[in-house]
Amino acid sequence: MSESTRERATGAPRRAPAHALKLTTQFVAGPAFAAHKALLSRTAVRRWVQAALLADAELTLRFVDAEEGQTLNRGYRGKDYATNVLTFAYAQDESDPVTGDIVLCCPVVEREASEQGIALEAHYAHLIVHGVLHAQGYDHEADDEAQEMEGLETEILAGLGYPDPYASEKSAPAAAATPVKTKTPAKPRRA
Repeated sequence: MSESTRERATGAPRRAPAHALKLTTQFVAGPAFAAHKALLSRTAVRRWVQAALLADAELTLRFVDAEEGQTLNRGYRGKDYATNVLTFAYAQDESDPVTGDIVLCCPVVEREASEQGIALEAHYAHLIVHGVLHAQGYDHEADDEAQEMEGLETEILAGLGYPDPYASEKSAPAAAATPVKTKTPAKPRRA
C-alpha cells in the first residue's frame, strides 16, 4: 500500500521525510554508568536526534563522566564545574551544513533527573533535543530566544511521548520562577 493510499485508508497523516543524519555516539563515562548506556540505545538516541532536526546533519554525541564534563566546561565556558550538556556547533553561517558535537555529562544528568523527580530517559531525551537545537543555531540568551527554543523542545518532546520539561516553571509564580538554562560554549573555529 502506498503512503497516500495508507493515509486515505487510515486517516493517518503523511509523515514528513526524515532529514539525513550521520550520527556517532561515544560512551566514555565508564562502568559506573552502565545503566545509562543500556538506557541510551542507538535506536532511541537516533529517534530523539532525528525528531529535533530541521536539516540534514552530522553529529557526535559523547556521554562523559564528571571529570571530563568539568574540564570541557572550564576550558570552553570558563566555569569550573560539570554541566549537563555542552554543544559545539561548527557551522559558521546558515548555509553551512549542521555539524556539531554534543557532550552530555552522565552524573549531572542523573542528579538533575533525581532532583526534578523525572525519569532518566525523559531527561536524556530533553537534553539531547536541546543540544541538537543548539547545533542548529537556536539559543536562549534572550527571553524571546528562550521562549522560542523552549516551545520547540516542548513540541518535539510531546511528539516523542515525553512530558513538558518546563511544566513546573510554567506553573510557578513568575516572581518565584528561576529557570535553569544551559549555555552553549563558544563555537570552536574550523581548522
